[in-house]
Amino acid sequence: MTVDLRAIDHNIKQIRQLQKPGTKLIAVVKANAYGHGILDVAVQALRSGADMLGVVGACEALSLRKKGIIKPIVVLGTTAKDEMLDLVKQKVSFAVFDNQSLDDAMRVANIVQKKALLHVKIETGINRLGYLPEEAPAAIKTIKQHRWLELEGIFTHLASVEELNTSYTKTQLFQFDKVLARIAKKDIDVDWQTISYVSAAASAAAMLVPESRYNAIRLGISMYGLWPSRGVEAWAKKSPKTRKIKLKPSLKYKTKLVAIRRIPAGAFVGYGSTFQSPKAMTLGVAPIGYAEGVDRSLSNMGFMLLNGAVVPIVGRVCMNMTILDISKRPKSKLGSEVVFIGRSRNKHITATDIGDWASTINYEITTRIPESVTRIYQK
Repeated sequence: MTVDLRAIDHNIKQIRQLQKPGTKLIAVVKANAYGHGILDVAVQALRSGADMLGVVGACEALSLRKKGIIKPIVVLGTTAKDEMLDLVKQKVSFAVFDNQSLDDAMRVANIVQKKALLHVKIETGINRLGYLPEEAPAAIKTIKQHRWLELEGIFTHLASVEELNTSYTKTQLFQFDKVLARIAKKDIDVDWQTISYVSAAASAAAMLVPESRYNAIRLGISMYGLWPSRGVEAWAKKSPKTRKIKLKPSLKYKTKLVAIRRIPAGAFVGYGSTFQSPKAMTLGVAPIGYAEGVDRSLSNMGFMLLNGAVVPIVGRVCMNMTILDISKRPKSKLGSEVVFIGRSRNKHITATDIGDWASTINYEITTRIPESVTRIYQK
């Protein structure tokens, strides 16, 4: 598998040009950088101007610190109390989303007597994590009054931008704005523009919803050259402000044919005998299966590329192998390149295409590629 770091640089710059000057960029590298490899992508994102890295848990954050990343990192997911201790010591920011997580942060900061850098999560309509709008001001006041707590960020997650649900997005932003207006009043006296990272926009909103950008954006899927949804892509290409945005997929997942065989008409293929050849066929075996990120739902319905030809998957995807109908390329040889994600001559299969075939999203396709798959980085 190859990851083109030049494409990541390009994509960051493409999204940057839509933002107001001074807008901070949080490069989201959680889930092993969406399957692309966390360390190399993190380094490239910082070189390309990211102000902060976003991860999901303490393990990712501390791993980056151990590998020499000294720039700001924020844990956007949940953090256990015992993990907070190491985060505070390593100057890693983390989210608090209810009074228990805030209380844990206070206790840890008091013990260490170092600033805990906090990002307050506001629940505006996704109903997952976060302070309700009416609860958040009291929490923010507590943080501002505590010696060892620092309010570094306030953020929320938008639920339906990728589905182009502008009405619900506006409702969520209204709730978020209410919190920002409330904390500006005299008893709390916090101007949100003085807070380092105030964000509601992830990739889709960073492109399509200007009022969601505040002073920071969280860039995830589009940093890797993938559109958040086909709807977002279509909308962006119609809008005068975004139609020039060109994202470059950074990942190419390829392997080689390890076996070729001819089968007669009527032969069964794969576990469960779910495919029977309607005629004589040439089959090829690619040495990647569901353990390497090829979704099992692609059995008998997905495709790969071989020497510029689209070749169907036949039979069930195995744990470590996938069988292909290569009858269109009968002269293929052992060692011929097989592309699961990416380009082969003038043909291209994207993670979004695979997500469509598997009835899921491109995020899931790339994040399922395990760390055991070798990644080669192009700079």
